[in-house]
Amino acid sequence: MVSLKHQEIILLRWLTSIFIALWSLCLLSAADACAADAYTVHSSHPRILLNSASVKELAKHCQGPLKAEYAELKSNADRAVSTGQIKFIDNKWATPTDLMACGMCYLVERELGNPHADKYAVPIVQCWGDGSRITNKGHSAFGYHALVYDWIYDALSEEERKTFGNALGQWLTWYTHKPEITLIGGHWEYNQTWGVSHMNVMHARDAIVQKLFISLAITGASTSYEADAKRFLDSWNTRIPRDCIPAFDAMGGSWAESHGHGSYGPISIVPWAFEAWRTATGKDWFQLGNDSTFLKEMSRWLTYLTVPHTGRHAYIDDGGGSQHSSFDSSAPIIAKVYNDPLAQAATHQAFTEGSYRYGSVWQRLLMDPEIGTQTPGEMQLPLGYLFKGAGHVFMQSHWDDPNATWAFFGAGPHIAGHQHDDEGHFLISRQGGLVGKGGGKGTGNDSDHYWGGSLCFNILTIYDPDESMRRHNENENDGGLRRLVYNNDKVERGNIAAFQHHPAFTYAAANLTQAYNSSKVREVTRQFIYLRNPQLGGDEYFVVFDRVHSTKAAYAKHFVLHMPEEPQFEGDSIETIAGHVYEHKGAGLISTWLSLPQDMGDEIPALSSGKSRMFLKTVLPQEASITKRGGAGHKNWGHPLNPNAQYDHHNEGRERGPVANWRLEVAAPLAERSYFLHVFQVSQEGTQEMSSVELLRESDTVGVSIGQQWEISFNKAGTLGGSIKTDNGEAVNFSESVEVAEQYRQWNVALQGETPSS
Repeated sequence: MVSLKHQEIILLRWLTSIFIALWSLCLLSAADACAADAYTVHSSHPRILLNSASVKELAKHCQGPLKAEYAELKSNADRAVSTGQIKFIDNKWATPTDLMACGMCYLVERELGNPHADKYAVPIVQCWGDGSRITNKGHSAFGYHALVYDWIYDALSEEERKTFGNALGQWLTWYTHKPEITLIGGHWEYNQTWGVSHMNVMHARDAIVQKLFISLAITGASTSYEADAKRFLDSWNTRIPRDCIPAFDAMGGSWAESHGHGSYGPISIVPWAFEAWRTATGKDWFQLGNDSTFLKEMSRWLTYLTVPHTGRHAYIDDGGGSQHSSFDSSAPIIAKVYNDPLAQAATHQAFTEGSYRYGSVWQRLLMDPEIGTQTPGEMQLPLGYLFKGAGHVFMQSHWDDPNATWAFFGAGPHIAGHQHDDEGHFLISRQGGLVGKGGGKGTGNDSDHYWGGSLCFNILTIYDPDESMRRHNENENDGGLRRLVYNNDKVERGNIAAFQHHPAFTYAAANLTQAYNSSKVREVTRQFIYLRNPQLGGDEYFVVFDRVHSTKAAYAKHFVLHMPEEPQFEGDSIETIAGHVYEHKGAGLISTWLSLPQDMGDEIPALSSGKSRMFLKTVLPQEASITKRGGAGHKNWGHPLNPNAQYDHHNEGRERGPVANWRLEVAAPLAERSYFLHVFQVSQEGTQEMSSVELLRESDTVGVSIGQQWEISFNKAGTLGGSIKTDNGEAVNFSESVEVAEQYRQWNVALQGETPSS
């Protein structure tokens, strides 16, 4: 008995020692974690985007490789000093660039030993006065005020530091009512969460960037908001690595709301926020995240988004077809932190072409001029690339040539409000637009049927006459996708189920079933193949295969396609509206049209030379009925089966690019399950005939042979698979797999200055 008790005591001591050891390890791990998460804001100023070390480099660059840029900046600052006026200071939609010009000149001139450097702080202090201009809740560029407060901190008196610092500190509870990142007005992928590029009050919800700038600027300034600043910085320090980075990893380089609303803020100011944290604390969070995270992949997105024949960004979602846009603001930072030659080339091009306007050259001066530039061709970037988060696939024939073929195909989740309902949409161009988006620039998402719905995109419509469309008071039933525009919830609506890139082709497959109301569809899929020609200007092909299964045979199905110029058909047609509407029926219908080099409008000249010709063969349905519709008064027609939509949805905005004067509506015979199979051929302008395209049928597959070069087959049901025999006889199978490891490997190798293919 005594022996047993002794054994129990020994066992208890042994267990206790193990528990203490484990508990100590836990405490050490927790301490390590706290140490890893700890941060310290540098005590000296400047600390936002610039610090004592980088100001020394900046001053050196301003006397050397960035001399011209600094001369431009200084002339703007000198003007502000002489007039006492800060341009745009009360324009709530503009950036008060004179603030940054004066603030940066103060830092540079002080570093260069100019005894009169303080004069550049004078117009800023005069502008701020008693601080009421900073606190004005009607319009205050409070993010920029915070930035410049940091830059001229040493020129301010103790009283001015407190007065202006207290004015800034009041903004830390703006919208959120507490000095923390709350996301009460949207999620990480929503532009207004961060604030937008004018850093004013409009469209600023959490206003993460402005509040980060303020918190970093006033830390240690003995204001009444020291605790609030610490609380916000603690929130930033915790939530960015824990919550934001995973969201950015999932979203990828293509901003959720497209280039349009991406350029309204996130493309520029999200990098500013990460850079401010780096310069103020030494913590480099640019390196967080996977290979496809937003900041790392951004320059590639803007590169692939550029259409060769215009040099402009494609009009996808609400993108505006701009050339550089807000990437001018962040490209110097992205180039510096990633040693990214694409971003460095973008800032050089922007400066050369005068995109840094109205004093915004201060952004350019944040660059490292020693970083080299490269074109996409010099980096040997893949000719096909998938941005996984957005589900955007880009493909082209060549880099660095305005005459190259370029295409886009997309299907992804709805993440933010300004995304349009366009899953399965595609675009094609060579020496001008060939397949485009209808409706020009439209007038708005909410009150404009043709722009607010799906019918201006190259999609499949399944028309249920009783379908109730969201926002139906002003947007008619167009038979298209579920209407989610202006919905800020995250909703699954489509995904890229397969992606393969090969030197001879790029292949993508999308499951679009969730994009449509479940009451009318059981399955909608689209498979998209680009057959590449290594010779610039040689014949190339796109094959598009659609599987559509509706809940009722009576729900009519249409393949809708927009083009800039009028297509011509072989064979007879019925003219139903003179000069505008024609009906074509039969098997294997072929149409052809020319590219439109200035498809973005007359104000944007084409960089390409000549034109290309597109041929289109409708292989399936074999008994298709095709309506050709367009021309003045008919370009923006409603769904052909909706009696309330039989008019041209015209407004002034639709006269601007992208131009789509005509569209085709390919109708399938009524049935629950239908297949659409189309072959596009891109050729020289003078080509007279399309290559032979023959239908291939097996029990489980359907496909085409194209000339003597290609054979493609698709599964009629089940997985989105198939096979292709290339023009050199190589056979490749398609499967439901997304192959992207190689595109990231090639990018990472290219950043090291090596040959990607090695």
